[in-house]
Amino acid sequence: MQSLWVRPAVKRATALALVWLALTGADPGALALGAIAVAAATWLSLRLRPAGAPPLRPLRAAALVPGFVWRSFLAGLDVARRAFDPRLPLAPGWFVVPARLPDGSPRVIMGGEFSLLPGTLVAGTRNDRFLVHVLDRNSDVAQSFADGEDELLGAFDKGRP
Repeated sequence: MQSLWVRPAVKRATALALVWLALTGADPGALALGAIAVAAATWLSLRLRPAGAPPLRPLRAAALVPGFVWRSFLAGLDVARRAFDPRLPLAPGWFVVPARLPDGSPRVIMGGEFSLLPGTLVAGTRNDRFLVHVLDRNSDVAQSFADGEDELLGAFDKGRP
């Protein structure tokens, strides 16, 4: 059981230690604090992304960036329109959206991505469903989530190239 997390923990700790050394210029006075920071960051990384989680596919993950930037831009325009409209068209509400992504990092990333978009807040998950608060309940949140999940599923794919 221990061997399942020891190797990933050592790899992550080594990478984090190298980052710490680069950021501090290998200052001997920062080594004690660095050891604590690396240990805490390693522990947190293993909690947020367990060793047995599906691998992240960097090229597929990078391919998600343009879509995120575009949706952020459109959402910003929507918020600006609402801010300058004298009627302030708001119709807040809640949605419960089924989660197709595996538990763990993929759901956290999905929730984080949609929470960054203006007018949308993913308040968590419950029973394999996202709890989403929106400023406009007339928007098609379920379809937006389905599209986002389709994109994100490819970034966490185990078996396909």
